[in-house]
Amino acid sequence: MKQLLLLLVALTFAFAVCAQIQIPDDISRILEKAKSGKELSEQENTRLEQWGASMEKQFDALDKQTNKKDPQAADTKSNEPCPEKVDVSSLSALTREKYVELARSLMTAYGPKTGDLQKLDRILEQTAKPTDGADMGAAFVMTGAGSASVYAIAWSAARSPDDLLTANNLGVALKDMGEYAKAIQVLQYANELKPNIGLVLCNLGWAYREAGDNANATRMFEKALMAAPGMSSPYLGLGLIAQCEDNHAKAVQYLRKALRQKYSTVGFAAMAKAQEATSASQQQPSTPRPLADEKGDTGGLEIPDLPVYENKGMMAGQEQSLKLYLTQLDAREQQLLSRLLSASERIRNQQLHASKDPDNAMVFQRDFSKELMQFSDVTMLLFGENSNYGRAAQEGSKLLENNAKRMEQHLPTVAQDQEKHLQMLEQMQVLFEEGMKCGDNEYCQKQVEAKIKKLQYEIDLLMFKMCRMQKGDMESSFSAACKNYALVSGALKEAISDLYAFTNPIIERMYAPSLNEYYNLYREMIALSHLKIAAGFAAGIPPLANQLNGMICVEPEPPQPPVPPADPTLPAKEKKECPLGEKGIGGGIGVLSFELSCEHVKLSGGEGILWSVKRDFNKHETSIWGGVGVKGEYGRGNATVEANVGMEVTFGQGDAVKDVAFTSSVKAGVGGLAEAEISGRFALEGGPSVDASANFTPPGLGDLMP
Repeated sequence: MKQLLLLLVALTFAFAVCAQIQIPDDISRILEKAKSGKELSEQENTRLEQWGASMEKQFDALDKQTNKKDPQAADTKSNEPCPEKVDVSSLSALTREKYVELARSLMTAYGPKTGDLQKLDRILEQTAKPTDGADMGAAFVMTGAGSASVYAIAWSAARSPDDLLTANNLGVALKDMGEYAKAIQVLQYANELKPNIGLVLCNLGWAYREAGDNANATRMFEKALMAAPGMSSPYLGLGLIAQCEDNHAKAVQYLRKALRQKYSTVGFAAMAKAQEATSASQQQPSTPRPLADEKGDTGGLEIPDLPVYENKGMMAGQEQSLKLYLTQLDAREQQLLSRLLSASERIRNQQLHASKDPDNAMVFQRDFSKELMQFSDVTMLLFGENSNYGRAAQEGSKLLENNAKRMEQHLPTVAQDQEKHLQMLEQMQVLFEEGMKCGDNEYCQKQVEAKIKKLQYEIDLLMFKMCRMQKGDMESSFSAACKNYALVSGALKEAISDLYAFTNPIIERMYAPSLNEYYNLYREMIALSHLKIAAGFAAGIPPLANQLNGMICVEPEPPQPPVPPADPTLPAKEKKECPLGEKGIGGGIGVLSFELSCEHVKLSGGEGILWSVKRDFNKHETSIWGGVGVKGEYGRGNATVEANVGMEVTFGQGDAVKDVAFTSSVKAGVGGLAEAEISGRFALEGGPSVDASANFTPPGLGDLMP
């Protein structure tokens, strides 16, 4: 109770000086009664404790507000990761007399800065023991009243120079005021009073550390741990020094030990930086264990397995079920958000009410800073960039990125094929127009039709190539999407399970109802947000599967070899009976003979040098024969004999030579009534070496005359 009274007196003085807060009348009466040495009733003790807690809360709020307005008012030196070195090498050890002399000089220097020295002196004079000033000064240190803390502790030091705690508290107060040389002297004096006390050695380590002397600070922190292994502050100091010296792995090791026992904003921030630097320097970053070693059960947590398969046949048709799952997640997210805002508003209103009416407000005695730090640490280690889940997400993202790059490399080829396809369609249009111009000309139509079939085959072949490339890209995208989901969902399921297992014991320690509810909701919101990401990946897979299942690339059959078109002919007319008879008629005058039918006409004659001309109207051919022979008539023309040897040349359309042949024949007849013929024919293949006019002159009209 005595310690509480000193704390309340210190708080009262600090508030009266710094904030001009009026002390309630009942509290004033209780304080006067306590200071007079009278016994307080149980009700008075309860009232005093409640008021003291509310005063401490108000001062914390005021202190934070002051630090925001005036950064110089805060002790920023201790927050510096690597303080600049101060020369403290020439310090001399304090004797008992010099220690008392130093205490009195400090009272002279800091007394005028306390704000209300007369009131502080009255309070100190009313204390029962000479060391009460040191205890009161410790309360001033906690409230940030630096000058008052140094003055009150120095007051006790001058009256009780052999008290270890007084010297220890004075050294800490001087360190916080930036008096590092004097702080080290005083703490060394305290260590001489009673060597190897962990508290004193640790405070001496902090004084050296903030003076920039890391070597001596490390030595003192290590000695403190040997003397008191259960302390957390030396680990914090060693961790900050290691971080300052860029030994990030060692910093994480020390800071983790410190933060498991006691929360420190500076330590937590330093550990986060050390973890980040450690992960960046490693090729394969590892996820450290969270600060909270206590791991409970998951509380019946169940995470559903979504219908995602690497078989595109099984994946098709899953679109609706995945969309329904995403809709359910969205609805739950809206509910959580509403409840989170409500819980946050209740917490804010409670804090506001406590600050406005501290006497009638229920103020929680703890701010749960350690639990909040542990919750944050667990969340970062399970869902941060360097967590297993974070690395799985990065690996999956790399798969999708590499697939996109491969598809991007195909874009020039796709563009070329599309341009070529357009050109082919334009060529096809030209052929269609050409075909229309053929009209009823079957020969022309067949020629154009052959060109169209050939071009259509080339178009189909190009489309087949484009289809295969597109299908290959889609299969690659489908595979990458499935692998990405498998990586993310597998790591996420483990991370959410660990999140509940590690944070259940932490949230259970947050006995403030609204705060407990808020972090339960906040934890579910964290899990839900990541489940939505994974479900979004899953929902993008069925459309790919549906497209793949419907895409069939068929290689076209090459067109049949074109049939050479026949010569164009006029439409066939019904054949009429030839009026000249089936074989036609023939005759002759002298050496001239002729044949005449509906299909051909032939003139021949000559003796010695024989010749003949034949025109075939059906074949559009003209045959000219020339040679030597003999022709005789016997018995008044009733019997004829012909023998000849010659060469026959046949001309087709456009006077093109179609055939050249040697001929020989022997012909005999009796009175023209019976005829037999024996003939032999030796053919010579026509070609470029045959000239239609080579040394051969068809007979003229003059040759036909007798």
